[in-house]
Amino acid sequence: MNVEKQSEVTGESIADSLEGVGVSHIVTVPDWVQLPLHRAFEERKDRVRTINCCTEHEAFMVAGGLYCGGKKSAIVIQNQGLYAGLNALRGIGLDAKLPLVMLIGQFGREQENRGSDTKGSRRRIVRMLDPLLDLLEIPYWYIDSNEDIGNIKKAYETAEAKMTPVAIVFNRNMQWSK
Repeated sequence: MNVEKQSEVTGESIADSLEGVGVSHIVTVPDWVQLPLHRAFEERKDRVRTINCCTEHEAFMVAGGLYCGGKKSAIVIQNQGLYAGLNALRGIGLDAKLPLVMLIGQFGREQENRGSDTKGSRRRIVRMLDPLLDLLEIPYWYIDSNEDIGNIKKAYETAEAKMTPVAIVFNRNMQWSK
């Protein structure tokens, strides 16, 4: 049996990196895949505001409005949420050319597929994320270990330089630190 170690990435380490690039708002449709990140921001509510949305469509629009108002945000969603909010992402991110940064958790990722290419997943919800991001010409990076956390800074730099949406993909659930 192939047993992979649990992700070493914590919600706190991701929250630290987001604060480090100047994020003032987290816009999210709360989910359990990235629950450690949500919890980390509960403890930072005096510095970073969390805006809970009902739909991903709403999350994209709120993040776009924050950008227009001079704020820097992160959109925290699951893969299935990206699919649900595509029209809003197209309009507000791609067509209006707003630098939206999405942190996307891979809901439904099978344990036996971790460490392999997601295109080999048995689950459509998992295997179609990378090809969809490629099709939409949305740059993306993975965070699967602490060594990858620097990708957050790269994502914000790319989004702002190219005026385009970008994505950070979490292929594993974050580790609980408390």
